[in-house]
Amino acid sequence: MSSPASSQKNNDFFILCKKVAEDKEKKLLFSKASFSKDHSSILINHQDHRLPYKRDVDSILHSNAYSRYVDKTQVVYLVDNDHISHRSLHVQLVSSFARGIGEILGLNLDLIEAIALGHDVGHPPFGHEGEGYLSALSLEYGNGPFTHSHQSCQLLSEIEPLNLGLAVYDGFLCHDGGMSEHVIYPKFDKSWDDHLKDKVIKKNNPETSLMPCTLEGSLVKLCDTLSYIGRDIEDAIHLKIISRDEIPITCLGTNNHEMLSQLASDIIKNSLQKEYIALSKESFEALKILRAFNFQHIYSHPKLKVESTKIKESYRILFEWLLENFKKEQQESYLWNHFIKKRDENYIQQTPPVQMVIDYIAGMTDHFFVRTVEKIFIPSKIKLFE
Repeated sequence: MSSPASSQKNNDFFILCKKVAEDKEKKLLFSKASFSKDHSSILINHQDHRLPYKRDVDSILHSNAYSRYVDKTQVVYLVDNDHISHRSLHVQLVSSFARGIGEILGLNLDLIEAIALGHDVGHPPFGHEGEGYLSALSLEYGNGPFTHSHQSCQLLSEIEPLNLGLAVYDGFLCHDGGMSEHVIYPKFDKSWDDHLKDKVIKKNNPETSLMPCTLEGSLVKLCDTLSYIGRDIEDAIHLKIISRDEIPITCLGTNNHEMLSQLASDIIKNSLQKEYIALSKESFEALKILRAFNFQHIYSHPKLKVESTKIKESYRILFEWLLENFKKEQQESYLWNHFIKKRDENYIQQTPPVQMVIDYIAGMTDHFFVRTVEKIFIPSKIKLFE
């Protein structure tokens, strides 16, 4: 066990190391980038060798929520093909793409990575389709709409609290809606009160496109969309849903590599040394054409929706059974034993039953959702003797 004097010596050493790193940031980062000295979290973090946004990255990587990405749908679900994108790959692609651009722009790469890796943890089973089913149930039961960006904040602040920085949570909340404008102007200097107000706005109106409080969050907001459009096209070609000659001809090319290369160059040209993140109007219009093509020819393709009715019905059956069972059995219920009892007292006391059911289902992976439905509703063999 270290002595108080030894602990203080270690703290002094880490403070000195961080001071050197922060001085380096002043020299390397753009003046409107996010600096480590301005990191703001609710609880004071312990001193160690890491800068605060790097610590946030590590917290996200080691979370249970991040582990579940491996079986979370991106676009294609219930297909046995290891080369098709899941959430785990998507968030890494967003992170890599955004960091490559952010390095040239002089932005904080750790903050970019933290936002990119954590922005989709709130997605429920079966991607945006599942999000729609869960939102409909939430509305029906008087809980308001469900949106994954708001859920990402809730998950890593209330359900599995990580004590991340304000700019990270803000990036999660504001990450969607990247195609609303070709220029994203950050709302710098948001406070925690501003963040709470934004959460209320997003909860009540999921389609609202909120502006992040940092250039790093603005870059991830844009790169999230850019990273999936071309990749989804490649996945669809791989699955023979479309052919390459069907892709609209634009200035961005017809394969993912060409698209990302053109878009990265475009963002850098239009954003370097600026207090915003921007695409040219030409690239933005090309993206809208490609995105519309994806929605028409990929995301709603009949071959990918053959199980949709079953998934929708399973959502309702599971949701209603978990809620009713909890109301009847309370601390003997399935929801309590598999989810609620693992939460802290604040969550248990402050969260309505409907929201707890939503939180439990939203945290499931695709296969865990199916297994849970089977476990609860499909008869199994009775063992009379061990």
